[in-house]
Amino acid sequence: MKIAVVAPDPVPETFGGTERAVADLTTAIAERTPHDAELVKLPVDETTLPGLLDAYERFSLLDLSDFDRVITVKYPAWMVDHPHKIVYLFHPLRGFYDTWPTLGLPLEVPNPADHTYAMMHLMRQAHHRGAYDEFFERWHNALAALGPDHPDFAFPSPFARLAVRWLDHIALDPEHVERYVALSRTVANRPDYFPARIAPAVAHLPGALAQAAPTHRDRPYFFTASRLDGPKRHTLLIDAMAHVDPDIDLLIAGTGPLRDELAARAAHDPRISLLGFVPDDDLPGLYAGARAVPFVPADEDLGLITLEALSQGTPVVTCTDAGGPAEQVKDRVTGFVTPPVPAAIGEALTTLAADPDLAARLGAAGRQRANLVTWDTVIDAVLGEDRYDTAEQAKRQAAEIEAARESTDPDRVVVLSTFTIDDPGHGGQIRARNLYGALARQRPVELVALVDAGVLPSRTEIAPGLVQTVVSRSAAHQREIETTSRAMRIPMSDLLAGSAIDLTPAYLQAVRIAAAGASAIVLAEPYLRPAIDRLELAIPVLYDAYNVETELKAGAYPNSELGRTLLAQVAEVERRAVAEAAMITTCSEADAAALAALAGRDRNAFVVVSNGTTIPDAVPSAAERRERSRRWRHRYWTAGSQHAVPRHLAVFFGSWHPPNLDAAEFLIEIAPLLPDVLILSVGHHGAAFTNWILPPNLVFPGKVPTGAKDRLLAVADVALNPMRIGSGTNLKLLEMLGAGVPVVSTRFGIRGIDVVDGEHLRLAEPDGFAAAVTQVLSDPVGSARRAAAARQLVADRYSWAALGDRLADAVADIAPRTTRK
Repeated sequence: MKIAVVAPDPVPETFGGTERAVADLTTAIAERTPHDAELVKLPVDETTLPGLLDAYERFSLLDLSDFDRVITVKYPAWMVDHPHKIVYLFHPLRGFYDTWPTLGLPLEVPNPADHTYAMMHLMRQAHHRGAYDEFFERWHNALAALGPDHPDFAFPSPFARLAVRWLDHIALDPEHVERYVALSRTVANRPDYFPARIAPAVAHLPGALAQAAPTHRDRPYFFTASRLDGPKRHTLLIDAMAHVDPDIDLLIAGTGPLRDELAARAAHDPRISLLGFVPDDDLPGLYAGARAVPFVPADEDLGLITLEALSQGTPVVTCTDAGGPAEQVKDRVTGFVTPPVPAAIGEALTTLAADPDLAARLGAAGRQRANLVTWDTVIDAVLGEDRYDTAEQAKRQAAEIEAARESTDPDRVVVLSTFTIDDPGHGGQIRARNLYGALARQRPVELVALVDAGVLPSRTEIAPGLVQTVVSRSAAHQREIETTSRAMRIPMSDLLAGSAIDLTPAYLQAVRIAAAGASAIVLAEPYLRPAIDRLELAIPVLYDAYNVETELKAGAYPNSELGRTLLAQVAEVERRAVAEAAMITTCSEADAAALAALAGRDRNAFVVVSNGTTIPDAVPSAAERRERSRRWRHRYWTAGSQHAVPRHLAVFFGSWHPPNLDAAEFLIEIAPLLPDVLILSVGHHGAAFTNWILPPNLVFPGKVPTGAKDRLLAVADVALNPMRIGSGTNLKLLEMLGAGVPVVSTRFGIRGIDVVDGEHLRLAEPDGFAAAVTQVLSDPVGSARRAAAARQLVADRYSWAALGDRLADAVADIAPRTTRK
């Protein structure tokens, strides 16, 4: 195929990040695929509105019919018309989108001239490509009549914003775009960048640099490099150095309009040096020699500096609102992700300055992360199955399967899952990561995850013996799920993952390769059972049931014709998963009995492998917990609030899952009965209550990193488990008990876990739940005693290592090991 990469050529001529990226993308396609690639550029002067709209018009008229595929990355190049247009979106003109409020200009055009009004009328009425000719004709007439200096045509201006967004909206409409890819998850999530209901794939640009020898200086140092302007927030970094205790320097490379201001701000601290321009060839050594690279921009599109630093084995400190950099840095794994305040950044820098071994460990993990971001992953996301011609693809797939058969360990187990487990958040991910990780210590495990279209495909060893292969759903598969989810008004990605699996042949191919020569398949939840059927795999299957899905969905699906139809599909796929498995593991005895009845299986085919948890090495004493809670509440509570600082902190954790949504509704009901308690309801489920009127002492902070979750468990006065519906055992309860925090739970919430009221925790029915919380908070001595007993119980009975042994024995019953470990 002939592929055109279409991009603007800036006037006056510059060669910045975008120009380098499109040139490298063109080269990568030419070198890494059997296709020809050509970079097509038109000059664009975007210093004036006439110059910019002239470029929009010229790109709309560009004839690229000689090319089989067209890839565009930026305005106005995406105006090009082609039946196979792919948009790899870096960003639109941000001043007319997410950063418009910073300009202080109105949204409406004040007192437009007649010619301007005529254009605005057209834009309100017409939303199709056929209106371009009339738009540009009216624009030329308006320009001739009013002149380029007319106030309506100022740049920026409300009219300029309206015109550019109207042109972008049509150019990016799904009718004219075959595939959407975003530069980062941050770009994908920005409002109005993509058409409604479009979930773009995400492909980060590679930023890894060749390994360099570290630059040595007389003193240890932090190093960062970027343009010296407001969005990079160097002032935040300079202020953070006031909170850094060790004797360590900060080196800042770069030029820009704020150099003098930053130099003045840093003048009081001799540790801070502004290096000015640093040649590209010197950057890798400076990264490699640094203790850490702090990079704290605001809402950055991608931030290649992050990947450049990680590629040199140097950890990165960034902020929760940094955008792209926060996607690359995993908190306390490849660096630190902190709130955007000087004290928090300074604390992270101090930790790394004082502990070079920690910095080295985080840096080593960061290098592995950076090496995963390659041009191959970008090309796969942008071209999809078009990357290979049919003959070459068939040859490559056959070679991969043959290689897998020759190299596979005969004891290897393949897990099929609808989620990834490298950064576990919800209960299913936590169970899978720890349980299959424990199994991997006895026999190799490869988990093949089918995930959203926006997730970067990858294959990674995430723990010794545990490999995760990630396959993103095709655009057609994603659209099918989104259409059904809208009709049902709840997410339907789990059921349709398997029922529509033919729409993502890449997943079937990944499973075929993984299963070649494997000893057993573990089906994590029932939904991917159709993938096993499509491939006709003759391998023993262990069905790992996380819940009784039919019961769970019956309480979540609407009582409509479509809801009943899809519930019947859930019941059938769950029945077949149980009926056709060689062995079934469940989280509780109750689930085993329910599934045995559902599928008519003998109870002897079931093994209970309950949920478990990881026990922290140490937990705070009761006095330490009270003091930590006090400090946390006083830092959190907004100064000047009309409400006094609450006297206690309570936490609940939950994903977007019907039982957790019900629990959160219950917390909303009882929060007014606990006015002295600040209740944090943490997790994705909070998004369901965005428009609710909430009690002032109940907060939905959203999902938090694992490290932040652990810290909350270490500062909370009480943990709440107000579950009223659901199935399986409650993993979050085990986490709470293992963390040594006093717990109040409903009786329903302890199903499958051998805890005793008054000995390990307090149990209460819903109508007495608030009173039980008050009792626990008023009795710190008794609460601490129960928490200690509960922690010991969890350590004795619910460790992942012991549960992994039980799962390994169940797998061995259907696929005996050929070697001993």
